[in-house]
Amino acid sequence: MSLPNPVTFVVGACLRDERERRMMLPEQSAEALGIDVASLLALEEGSDLISPRALGTLAGLYRSNGDALRRLLVEHLGRAGVVRDQEAGHAERFAACTDSSDLIRWQSTVFLPGPLQTLAYALAVGEAPLSRPGAPREATGSVLYLVDERVIQRAAESARLMAEQLDHLLHLEGTGTDIRIVPGTGPVPQPAGHLVELHLPGGPVWARPGPGGVDYCGSTGFANAITASFAATDPASSREALQRAADAHRALAGTPRQARATAEARPCP
Repeated sequence: MSLPNPVTFVVGACLRDERERRMMLPEQSAEALGIDVASLLALEEGSDLISPRALGTLAGLYRSNGDALRRLLVEHLGRAGVVRDQEAGHAERFAACTDSSDLIRWQSTVFLPGPLQTLAYALAVGEAPLSRPGAPREATGSVLYLVDERVIQRAAESARLMAEQLDHLLHLEGTGTDIRIVPGTGPVPQPAGHLVELHLPGGPVWARPGPGGVDYCGSTGFANAITASFAATDPASSREALQRAADAHRALAGTPRQARATAEARPCP
């Protein structure tokens, strides 16, 4: 499926996220707009178009600032191509889309995907995790992480930090998180950064989140690239790659300490 413009899906996912974080029922939002529940849910999944006025009504109901979302809707509505969200709060809106997705496939070529990061790693690479207002939402969809092998070979701020991060990944993998390590010479070269396939209620959307904003688009070429990378991996070899990288970083982190210990143990001349 190729979408000319995914902006209605993104706006709908954000509205649903805000309603559920305020712990409000669809009936309450539908009453505020003077529509039935089925119509409200169609707006939230992006299959029906919400007007800027209705969007403002819901933002007031949820006690949120809907200006950025309204501008996103107005600017991109009816235009084909990439939806670029560079306003303040873009990371929170992207998180709302991930929370609303039934299936998420991450492909990362520079840093580890945010959901896999420890706090120390996130701070070291400048991708500190977000805190969002309201009641947290349970993750209900399945998530696949495809990570370029060169990412786990980097030392981030230090070998010790990366060793701790990789131990965290091994723990996640051991408890059921699907992490695949794509060989450094992968089948399809990817642009630097993150590429994320989001299966929202209204349909699939592809996103490229970064520190300066998030780009959304409807190109199926991204999905094909992710599928090709997935085909080049398997759980066993991925776990072995994680273990090798963890052992290597632990060895690097231990070398200076061992050298100091050896020097201190030598008798004075």
